[in-house]
Amino acid sequence: MTAHGLATRMLHADAELGLGTNQPVVAPLSVATTYIQPDPADLAAHLAEARAKHFPQPAVRNADEESDAPKPYIYSRMSNPTLDRVEAVLGALEQHFGDEAHAVVYASGLAAMTAALHHAQPRRIITQLGYHGTFSGMGADRDVLVVESPSNPWGTLPNLPALASWIKQTEGTTLIVDATLAPPPLQNIRQIAGVDLVVHSATKFLGGHSDLLCGAVIARDRSTAATLRRERTYLGAVPGNLETWLLLRSLRTVHLRVTAQAKTATQLATWLQSVANGDVPELEGTVTKVHHASVVYADDGADSDDPLTAAPSSVARALFPTGQWGSVMSVELASRVAARALPHLVAFGCAATSLGGVESLLEWRWQHDKTVPDTLVRVSIGLEEFEDLKADWTRALLAAKDVAEAVAAATDAE
Repeated sequence: MTAHGLATRMLHADAELGLGTNQPVVAPLSVATTYIQPDPADLAAHLAEARAKHFPQPAVRNADEESDAPKPYIYSRMSNPTLDRVEAVLGALEQHFGDEAHAVVYASGLAAMTAALHHAQPRRIITQLGYHGTFSGMGADRDVLVVESPSNPWGTLPNLPALASWIKQTEGTTLIVDATLAPPPLQNIRQIAGVDLVVHSATKFLGGHSDLLCGAVIARDRSTAATLRRERTYLGAVPGNLETWLLLRSLRTVHLRVTAQAKTATQLATWLQSVANGDVPELEGTVTKVHHASVVYADDGADSDDPLTAAPSSVARALFPTGQWGSVMSVELASRVAARALPHLVAFGCAATSLGGVESLLEWRWQHDKTVPDTLVRVSIGLEEFEDLKADWTRALLAAKDVAEAVAAATDAE
């Protein structure tokens, strides 16, 4: 269905897997773990004769009398109707940029990344922002480079074309990109020939409602996807039936949700940057730094010789053809106490980990990740209106400042 528009594909990419005369419009939730097998073709006539002779009354269950439709399913760990449909739709989402894509869905994002690494059978695993000497030593057979685009929680964009070109010359290194923070149609990773596998934590934006755990690996060809599915069957990382059905529901609207969230995030990041610049006197001193690609590339900045830390503006804009940079940002506040307090003070948002839901989520990130400043708040913007968020954040930043001052005063009094 690559000739059709993205919205059309999200609604109809799985049509051949279940829609038809007298079939439900919405994909049913399949909870079966095993499936009745059809009569063996070479025994069909003999079985029919034997049934007629020994079972003159119709059986409670009579195989194949009502339908000649194929029943390809054997056991739910191998495949099931809902899983096939969600993989068809997710593959169509990834085909938004024109080339072939095949999705394999897993029980979680971590399970998906584990599956990608297991498939690559790496000798060494290199992650982004590592020691420079590690990268210079890459190139041996079965090396794997894993990068995030954008990175979590900083929102930096690696120069993927440069990395892919470099890896292509090494002959033996696999490039895996975690695109969780900016799924299609925001980010066009798969136009880059050197990217071998794309991984998503579908729990986040693809699911988008904070109500499921799933992950996905996107392969370029049918053969790789078939191998991944076979490995999934034996390793057991299959998603649950309810989670798969919920993901299918969510994919119908993913293109609408992520573009709207990204637009609002850019507006909020721009305003917060003006607060950090001192352009909002009422909030002066509350925000010290904003980490979001819209801020980095606001003036065509971030040109860098380091392919891992910042893509040149021309590359970044080509990777994000919609002009929207994703809806996850990090905000550094004036103090540790203010950063701890802010997630609990906003009215339109939740103090919770994770990201990608329709509601805004704020997290004092240092609580879980000691590599970031203890003044940093990671923010995932939901589908709230920008003006409502702006007013809410104004109140919350002032309240967080009051909390920090009260704690400081109490400490001094001791």
